[in-house]
Amino acid sequence: MQDEDFSLEDESSFTIKKILAFLEKEITEDQYFTEAWLIKGTVLYKTGKYRSSIEAFDNALETIPEIISKENLYLWKKSDNINYKYALKFKALALFKLGRYKEALDTLNEILLLYPENVEIQKYKNMLSTLEDESLIKELNTLPYNSPEVPGKGHRDRQVYEPKYVRALEEFDQCLEINPDNADIWSYKGSALYTLGRYEEALEAFDKSLEINPKNENVWSFKGSTLYMLDRPEKALKALDKALQKNPNRPEAWFNKGSILFELGRYKQSLSAVENTLRISAEDTNALNLKNSILHKLGEDKKPIT
Repeated sequence: MQDEDFSLEDESSFTIKKILAFLEKEITEDQYFTEAWLIKGTVLYKTGKYRSSIEAFDNALETIPEIISKENLYLWKKSDNINYKYALKFKALALFKLGRYKEALDTLNEILLLYPENVEIQKYKNMLSTLEDESLIKELNTLPYNSPEVPGKGHRDRQVYEPKYVRALEEFDQCLEINPDNADIWSYKGSALYTLGRYEEALEAFDKSLEINPKNENVWSFKGSTLYMLDRPEKALKALDKALQKNPNRPEAWFNKGSILFELGRYKQSLSAVENTLRISAEDTNALNLKNSILHKLGEDKKPIT
């Protein structure tokens, strides 16, 4: 499912309109002109008109005789085989570009029903299956608590996550070869790298995600945590503040801000941040423990909070 080598990036909009007008004329004269539909779909795909390209590829597929099982493939001409795989492959690519991963996966499965040994399609099925793994994506979207009183600042157990996340990173890199402007995939990659303790690489991935979509509060939070792990506390605070400006009801972001302020000895500010954590999640054990530590540092004569 490689994104084919040829490019239309250097062609003028006038030239592309002329190509599409010519193809439309051919299709009007013969609506069963499979190759014209395929070329139209490819031109639309290459110019970023993914929804229109999907429609063109669907029309191309309607011109190909229906084959129910791989045992009947002999009924197809060689061109039918080629055109069928091409149309579905690029339809899947277009769906992927639109972030419609489940539909893209279903489209790849259509190819595999007739061509189960197709290594390329199976490879990209694995890639999309990773993006459709709900438990994995949930883990990658869960912001860790960076506790100042726990060794390693509260990072996740790398031994538990390492095999799965190393495999996921390979799939994310393949995704980004096809769609390098997908902010979510850059974020997933950054989160996996963070969990594996590869903080400089994680920071690069989060920065790339934010270049594409600077409004994602989760990525700003993760960037703050990453900077904290890299011992860049002031920059970490700025990133967490960005996250909290966008959503002031993120307990993990408030807690991590409180942790950084605690380590910097800014205990009153730390207490304020932790109080915000408890405002959102009153039974948060991490926040209650940190609040006790702050009160101790402030010399408050109060009973421990339980």
